[in-house]
Amino acid sequence: MSKALNPQRRVIGDRAVVNRDWIREFTGASAGTAARWYKLRLEQPEEHRHPEKERIDGTDFYDEQQFRNFYTWFQQEKASKVLKADPELYELDPEDVVSINKAAELLKFSGPSVIRKYRQANPGYFPEPVDEPVQGPTGRMIPGFRVGDLQDFDRKRTGDKLGKAGRRPGPQPEAPVGRPSALEEALAAELSAHAGGEPLTATQLAEQYATEAIDRDGYHPGLAAELSVQYGGPQRSWEYAVRNALKHHPAAAPRRSEADRRAAIALSALRERGDVRGLAASLAREHGGSPDVWSRAVNAARRLANPTS
Repeated sequence: MSKALNPQRRVIGDRAVVNRDWIREFTGASAGTAARWYKLRLEQPEEHRHPEKERIDGTDFYDEQQFRNFYTWFQQEKASKVLKADPELYELDPEDVVSINKAAELLKFSGPSVIRKYRQANPGYFPEPVDEPVQGPTGRMIPGFRVGDLQDFDRKRTGDKLGKAGRRPGPQPEAPVGRPSALEEALAAELSAHAGGEPLTATQLAEQYATEAIDRDGYHPGLAAELSVQYGGPQRSWEYAVRNALKHHPAAAPRRSEADRRAAIALSALRERGDVRGLAASLAREHGGSPDVWSRAVNAARRLANPTS
């Protein structure tokens, strides 16, 4: 169970100062997020920069007004970076139903897996699909969404209080797996542990976790997806961390099987071309082998691309 916050606010002369727990309570941020705001302060515009810490009675405090100015700027920055929906979204009838693939396209997401991750990791944030699935591009039945619900979702997108992959900061008891802020909390702990030396970055910490997982259980193609579920964060970021871990610790990586090689090729093709009809046959023509073998590779790639679907 996480430790209860102990927010403190003090008045020194004509100004108020607050501690880190006050900042977390005020913003709803996780420990890792609050630590990162301070760590990256020199990369922020000087006029909006996170305040420097002041040590008072063994506790770090920060100028309250400066922090409020920083946080106002930070929220505005996040809101300005929210993806803008395709104008077509508002040209459609609100009662129309579109597939999850089309919904991702209208909202300018990288693919339907973004919607699946939103719904899995952040219950209630993204609209619920309609009761009846719709036919996807390959003929499979896939979730459909009411256009009006997508329009409402888009109007509410401000970027406020959303962490990586759209997760709200802090524990989410309704989430079916993992702790969305686990990596951030671990990063905060590592930052504290390395207070006297060079702190780890989130990328370095992720690579460290990937290396430990490989040393413990060996490498397998679904490792990045498992780490994403366990610690939070986008699967692609974990794929990068796993690649770095294998590059820096090659002895930990077993020789890739032929099935794994085909699955990797199929996964790359899925990302480049989409889940199109006839993909297995195309890969068989391009790389040799029977369509049945490549069909199994495509199915394996689908599981890797959408481990929770």
